[in-house]
This record gives sequence, structure tokens and C-alpha cells, in this order.
Amino acid sequence: MTLLTYRDAAIEIEPGEDVLSALLRAEIDAPYSCRSGVCQSCMHRAVEGNPPAVAQQGLSDAQRALGYFLPCVCVPDSPLTVVPAQEAVARSEAVVCAIDRLSRDVVRLRLEHGPGFTYRPGQFLELIADDGLGRHYSIASLPEEDPFVELHIRIHPGGRMSKLVAEELARGRRLHIAGPLGTCIYEGVDADQPLALIGSGTGLAPLIGVLRDALRRGHRGPIRIYHGAREREGLYLHDHLQALTERFANLRYVPRILSESGSQGGDVGAAVLEHEDALRHTAFFLCGGEKLVGRLKRDLYLKGASLKQMRSDIFLPAGASR
Repeated sequence: MTLLTYRDAAIEIEPGEDVLSALLRAEIDAPYSCRSGVCQSCMHRAVEGNPPAVAQQGLSDAQRALGYFLPCVCVPDSPLTVVPAQEAVARSEAVVCAIDRLSRDVVRLRLEHGPGFTYRPGQFLELIADDGLGRHYSIASLPEEDPFVELHIRIHPGGRMSKLVAEELARGRRLHIAGPLGTCIYEGVDADQPLALIGSGTGLAPLIGVLRDALRRGHRGPIRIYHGAREREGLYLHDHLQALTERFANLRYVPRILSESGSQGGDVGAAVLEHEDALRHTAFFLCGGEKLVGRLKRDLYLKGASLKQMRSDIFLPAGASR
């Protein structure tokens, strides 16, 4: 019985030997530092099989749910197929099944995908055009209910992918996707704990996926979804979210518009710090630009929130690695 497979290659592993040692002995360039399960620099992901619990100590609930583990302290007792932590699955083909505008500069793209592409709401994928152009987008759909994967794409003037999406894509167009990646998922959240979903711009996309997943699973604790925009039109799912609050008594929607004053005016980060009080017990999902996510992580932590209860998806400029 082969206990260890790296990508598609069987790796010999001795009785009692840890996965990292076996990889290094097989001349695989696996990163590592402390070799004691502390620094987490050697992290890999099991795409088949279940790592022993000791190899997942110190990881978040979301990371454990997705199969991440520390090979330096992992002595497998059942077969494992492993890949580097941030390695996307092979490319697969996807077909445009719907494309429409949610606002002046946000497009909703829905893609039919093959059975080999599996994901959790809140993760992100790489959308790849015929010429190899690729961009990362978060997933707003729910696999248990949607026969497609849904992306919310902001149209940037002069952007190459923006031009393709806004001017060239139509139903039936074939593209490629790779992934998914990311741990901004509902797994690991207790159904009774407060849940705060915070995003700006199209950072709303992964939050919609997480929200739908939480509601589908019957989340009982209070849920607050904060969405920030520069202008009112940027609240591109305002009516939909308002309608959801009428259906679910534990859901509250908090929109914020930078360019306005009044009850909905102001900074979304400030709204979070103003309204959230049970910080130590709240599960936070932070999605948007690097400045917003970084600032909120720091401010929430300083006020008593647990870093272990924070999941984030940082939106980087085109060309930057996610």
C-alpha cells in the first residue's frame, strides 16, 4: 500500500517517518524551517486522505477543513495524496452561461463547469482567457444549489480582462478556470456564534457565498453583513440584501457610502468598530482591498477580537499575486 503520493508520483516513506523527510529524501524542493510544527512554512495540502490530527494543530478550522497540514510532524497511518499549499488544481474548461450588469461597473459572470471542479463558497479561482491572460476572482455561488460558478467582476477602464468581459464575452464562450484556492469559508464556524461579514466593492462576492452557506446550514447566531462603497451605485446588491433581512430574523445588513453623510454615509471599517461588541466570540470575514483588510485586522485585534476567528480575502491589483 502506498502511503504517500506527491502530485501524481508515489513516494517511498519509511515506518514512523514524517512526510517532510520523505519528500526531501525524494529530492522534492519542499519549503521548511523549524521542522517542529511551529513556523508553518512547510504547509502542504492533502487532496486525498486525512492527515492525522497532530499534523493540523495550530491551523484554523477552515484550513483543516480544506486538508491543509504540516508535513514536518505528519506521520501518516493511511494513504495521503499531497500538493504544495498554494498549488491550484489543473485547468479545466468552463462555458459562459450568463453575463449581466449588476451596476455601471460590476458584471456578474456565471460559468458552467465540469464535475472535476469543486469548491466551497468564499474561495477564489483564476479565470483564464485564450491568450493566457489570468485574473483571480472570488466565488459568490453555492455548489449545493447552483449549477454554475458565479463571479462578480469590476470593470476597470483599460483593463485587459475588463475589456474581454465587458465587450467580448457572450453565452457559449469557452474559457478556462483553475483553482479553487483560499480559506475564506464557513467551515469551522459555530452555528451559535456571532458572524460578521465585511467587504468593500466586489469584496461582497465571497461574502454572499459565505452568507448563503451559513443560512443554508441554519446558522443560529446573529449575522451582520457590512458592505462599503465609494458611491451609492457601488452597493450593487442593496435590494437583494435588504430582502434577505426580511426573511431571516438574525440577519442585519449595514451599508456604508464614503461619498455621503447621513445614516448610510461613512467608512465601512468605522461602522464595524462601532457596531461589533462581542469581539472575542465573533467569527469575522474580511474581504476587499489590502488597506481595508489590514486596518480592520489590526483594529479588531487591538479591541479584543481573536485572530484565529478572522478569515480574509485580500483583493490585489491586476498582476499582483493573490
